[in-house]
Amino acid sequence: MFVPSPQQAAFIEEAKSGTSSIVLVAVAGAGKTTTILQAVQKMRGSSIILAFNKKIAEEIKSKLQKAGVDWKKAEASTVHAIGLRNYRKTFPNVRVVQDKVANITSSWIESGRIGPELQPHTAVICQLVSLAKQNGVGIIGQGHIDDTSIWDDIVEHFDLFDDEQTAKKADDIVDMAIEVLKESNKESVIIDFDDMIYLPLLYQIRFFTYDNVIIDEAQDTNTIRRLLAACLMKHNARLFAVGDPHQAIYGFTGADNDSLDIIKDTFKAKEMPLTVTYRCPKNVVKFAQNWVSHIQAHESAPAGTISLETFEQMMQNREKLNADAAILCRNTRPLVTAAFRLIREKIPCRIEGRDIGEALKKLATRWKSCQTTADLEEKLEEWVEREKEKWLPRKKMAKVQEAEDKFETLKVIMDACREDKQDTVQAVVAYIDNIFADNVAGILTLSTIHKSKGREWKRVYWLDRFNTCPSKYATLDWEKEQESNLCYVAATRSMGELIELFPPMPKVQPVNDNNKQQPAEKAA
Repeated sequence: MFVPSPQQAAFIEEAKSGTSSIVLVAVAGAGKTTTILQAVQKMRGSSIILAFNKKIAEEIKSKLQKAGVDWKKAEASTVHAIGLRNYRKTFPNVRVVQDKVANITSSWIESGRIGPELQPHTAVICQLVSLAKQNGVGIIGQGHIDDTSIWDDIVEHFDLFDDEQTAKKADDIVDMAIEVLKESNKESVIIDFDDMIYLPLLYQIRFFTYDNVIIDEAQDTNTIRRLLAACLMKHNARLFAVGDPHQAIYGFTGADNDSLDIIKDTFKAKEMPLTVTYRCPKNVVKFAQNWVSHIQAHESAPAGTISLETFEQMMQNREKLNADAAILCRNTRPLVTAAFRLIREKIPCRIEGRDIGEALKKLATRWKSCQTTADLEEKLEEWVEREKEKWLPRKKMAKVQEAEDKFETLKVIMDACREDKQDTVQAVVAYIDNIFADNVAGILTLSTIHKSKGREWKRVYWLDRFNTCPSKYATLDWEKEQESNLCYVAATRSMGELIELFPPMPKVQPVNDNNKQQPAEKAA
């Protein structure tokens, strides 16, 4: 039986009998989902819970059903699914075609509307159109489609024109992207994933509305998601935004660093706290207070342990390196080094995030003339220097960090290939495919701190914290704040043990190299 804490009880009562919108600031492991589900059952009128992704939405749906909550009383959905559902009411014959924008550019190439000079850049044009939709370009209050300054901001933020040939055609590419977006917007019955949110807002369709709209993980919302949430609200409806500003770690992707404050101002919401974590033991909470002073352990929480180990000490306790454990790190490169050491000792593991692997593969195969790891390493050294020259003067330190991490990660993978007498770029690609995966389960998980958000393990190894946290490139105030948030997220993944883990010792070349014959041996 659920027995609410005083803070949970206060929120549930306010949700039941109050009238204002609420921003519920919940620390890591505070039982926010349980609190939301309890409150929903007592709220007046109808409610919708907007989950951050499909997996979380399905979990919430299942919990609502188990609690016996009628779907007419409360339901859960992603913002994309609810956008599409409402859009179908206005356009019942709508078809989802994921290649909608690519199909437009292909037909324009055939007709000659996209000439030979822009044909090599159609992929960038499609990507730019997608990002424009995600940023709400053309929606009332978000800027006119023909305003090229908005497009230029998107290009710069996402570093779309990262090679010389594309940069030379920058103005023409933006102009063509504007025309493609206009054409895409005319095709109202064919939509892609971005259109599920974008077109309902652009066309100002009528939405089915609710008495209560609840946004989960609200600290990671952006403008277009908040606009859609507002459209789902009845005239006197209430908005409930649930999140933790200290877990806002996606500012570099375009999520608003101050999303909860924006919601408070926009919806005139009052703030309520959940400061007690039910996940973390007392010693882990005390450690996490280095970054978030108000997080508190539940009175019944075990003590837990904080310790420090070398990588070699960890490897001696193989029985602990299982599905109950995770190795977390700020950067990808140390994880790859660790993964290869573990794999060579036949300890099953994978690095969470196939998308990270795909980005590395794209970079590794960028130069068609490169066939060997030696050629690739030379190109990568030139590439990372160009990236630094481009981003350092603009103080885009996250871009510099990302470039360096990719470079260092690929170097580790190339070294592993050479150790196995593999010297081709194709071998590098194969190694990447072998160590990166999505939804790692049943074995030891390695993960960046970003990818670990929302998850928990009995035993967490925090790898190479002293050399990676905070990032040396975090110079702006918001960047420093997000680095602090990353430390807080890492510490609060642990349900029992938190181990500060030193990186593996570098391999030492033996003094006597047996591969080289000595003169005496030759004589013999």
